[in-house]
Amino acid sequence: MKWLAAVLCSMILIGCRSPSFTQQPFLWGIALDGYPIEAVRLKSLMADTGIAPRIVTFFLQWPKSTETMHFPEQTLTAVWSVGAIPCLTWEPMIIEDEKETIISHTTISGGEYDTFLKDFARAAKTWGRPIIIRFAHEMNSRRYHWGTTEADYGPDSPKIYQNMFRHLVSIFRQEGADNVLWAFCPNAESVPSTSTDPQAGWNQATVYYPGDAFVDILGMDGYNWGATQTLKANGWQSNWRSFESIFSKLHQELRTISSTKPVFVFETASTDQGGNKGQWIQDAFKAIDEWNLNGVVWFEVNKELDWCLGSGTSPEHLAWLSSRLSPAQTWATGLVSDRRLKGNGK
Repeated sequence: MKWLAAVLCSMILIGCRSPSFTQQPFLWGIALDGYPIEAVRLKSLMADTGIAPRIVTFFLQWPKSTETMHFPEQTLTAVWSVGAIPCLTWEPMIIEDEKETIISHTTISGGEYDTFLKDFARAAKTWGRPIIIRFAHEMNSRRYHWGTTEADYGPDSPKIYQNMFRHLVSIFRQEGADNVLWAFCPNAESVPSTSTDPQAGWNQATVYYPGDAFVDILGMDGYNWGATQTLKANGWQSNWRSFESIFSKLHQELRTISSTKPVFVFETASTDQGGNKGQWIQDAFKAIDEWNLNGVVWFEVNKELDWCLGSGTSPEHLAWLSSRLSPAQTWATGLVSDRRLKGNGK
């Protein structure tokens, strides 16, 4: 869709800032399912959409064996080769026969996965370039209940999450993998919340925050489901929601945590059922610019719904974006260097 490429490019141009930490660039990205992510796939998507991503998010689960380590070097290198920053959504769960098993927090914080984590950290250090790790995302949603069973997801979950997050970061720093940037990324809506359960006051995104010394980037996830979900078919009723209405509350909460850390939307997308998808994107950039967000990652996947941006490309727009890929990687490298200078990467 040429109109989409034109909208995104014009808005990115408005939001593009020099790569410093008070005036950071606006980075557009894509989130992809499947693994590994290969350069040929990325280049095909760039040709289809006319947008060259500056961040590529992918998903990776943990191994069943605590001493088995697979480092995603092929995917990281493929992402870097197209000028983007890799963002690993690292899910502490095991998937066997399409069944998810969440790894117990006692196993993680208790050190049983330390060999795996140390080996991964050393491999990350050897790879050398900046990597964003989004560990155990959307922790304020029962959907994931990281570190526990779903039945045990409750008032102890925030502290459990903090301990796991801090444990990982500490190991990576002990191994010298300070090229890894750590992202704290709750869901835009806490589930459960006090709007549906008066006893759910414990489940607030900011309560999970591991602390400034352990987090480099603040993140948010949220989607516009439009008119696709009904009580009869899906168990809940969706309605058309703007980008601003989805993210404004959480954005305000994150800014109470830190007024200076970069803020990204690591997952978002809109359906076209119930409203105008193109207008939704244009309106989204008004909030993006007003909030001075540092990046937005589009969920470029046909999963529950077809969230994909669409096809069509403009050579002029693709060339414009391609000429601006280096500052994205320079920004990430600069953020790593800045943290090192402050002593937070040790």
